[in-house]
Amino acid sequence: MKIGREDFEALMKGEKTIAPYVELDPAAGIYSVFGVRTAGNPNYLVRAIYEMYEASLNRKLAVKAVRKLFRSVGQGSVGLASLLKKQGMELTTAQFVMLVFTLQHQQGWGAPLELVEAGEKRIVLRTKQTFESEVLKDWNMPVCGIHQGWIEGVLKAVTGKTWFCLEKSCHAQGNPYCEFVCDQVEPSWKFKAEAVVKGESAITEFIDHKPLQGTIQLIDEPVVMMPRFIFTSMTQSLKKTMGEAPANGVNYRAYMDMGKENVEHYKKMGITNPKTLSDMAFAFYAQMGWFRLVSEEWDEASKTKTITLSHTVESESFGATGKNVCFCTAGLLAGIIEGAFGIKVQAKEIRCKSKGDDHCVFSITNRS
Repeated sequence: MKIGREDFEALMKGEKTIAPYVELDPAAGIYSVFGVRTAGNPNYLVRAIYEMYEASLNRKLAVKAVRKLFRSVGQGSVGLASLLKKQGMELTTAQFVMLVFTLQHQQGWGAPLELVEAGEKRIVLRTKQTFESEVLKDWNMPVCGIHQGWIEGVLKAVTGKTWFCLEKSCHAQGNPYCEFVCDQVEPSWKFKAEAVVKGESAITEFIDHKPLQGTIQLIDEPVVMMPRFIFTSMTQSLKKTMGEAPANGVNYRAYMDMGKENVEHYKKMGITNPKTLSDMAFAFYAQMGWFRLVSEEWDEASKTKTITLSHTVESESFGATGKNVCFCTAGLLAGIIEGAFGIKVQAKEIRCKSKGDDHCVFSITNRS
C-alpha cells in the first residue's frame, strides 16, 4: 500500500498505526512494511546475538558490541529521511527519531517511546520497556545495546553528526523504564580510548580488519597480528648471533623504545594525565593478548612500583625453562612508565611463570 505525507502525519499524531501497511505472504516467505522487506524477530535470535558476544567478552562489553552492530542499522534510516524530504516534510531531529521508533515499536520492538527532552545537541527518550530488556531481563543490568546503537545511527543519519547515547536506567535492571540520554559529541579517539581503560569498551570495537586486502587498523593506525612463537624465534636467533645476555638486553631496549612510542601516540590524542596514559597502554596491550594485569602496587618508601601479570606472551611462548624469560615485557613496561611519567626507570622481572612461579612479577625502580 502506497504511503504519503498525510499518512506519515497521521502516524506521528497517533491517528493511524502501521497495520494497514503490513503485508505478509507466508507461502513466499515475505513480510514487508511500507513495501520494504523486513522479518520477524524471535526472542531467541536477539538472545543468541548477545550471548555470542558474551562468550568472548563479558555481558557489559557484549551490550557494547551489539550497540556497534545496530548503529549501522540505524544509519539505514537515511532512506526514510530522503523520502520525507521528497514529500515536503521538514522534521526536526527529535521528530524524525520519534517517527522512526514509532514505526519500529509498532512492529513489536517494545513500548512506544516518549520524548522527554529535545534540544539541538541533547535528546532524551524514555520507554516502559524495550524488546531486548524483556528478552534479557534475567541479566539484571542495562542491556539496551540494540536501542542505543539504533538511536545513535538514526541521529547520525539525519544530522550527519556523531551522537553518543547513554542508557541511564533500564527495565531489565528493575527500573520503571528505559531512559536514553543522547548527546551530540565530536568524534574523539581520546574519548574512545579512555572508555577502553574504564572497561566500558573493548578494542574489538575499533579494529578495522580487511583480511582479503591484508590490512588491519586499530584506532586508525596500521597493526599486524603475529604468532607467539615469533618471540622464541627472534630470541633464539639473537642468542646465536651475540649470546644470551646481550640478546636479552637488546630485546629489553627495543621493547622499551616501543613502549615509549606507544605512549607518544596516545599523547597525540590529547591525553596528558600520566596515570591515564599508562593505564591506557596496559589496557590495550592486555586486550591484544600480550598479558593480563593482575595488580599494581606502589611502595612510597623505596619508590618502587610492582606490577603482577597472570602471564606474558613470552612465558606462554617459551613454556617451562627454569629461568626468567620476559625481557621484552620488562622493557615494554619500563618504556610505558618512562613515556607516561617522564622519568627514567629500570624494570626487572623478579618472578616468572617460565621459572615455575604463579605469576610474572616486575619491579620498576627509578634510575639516574
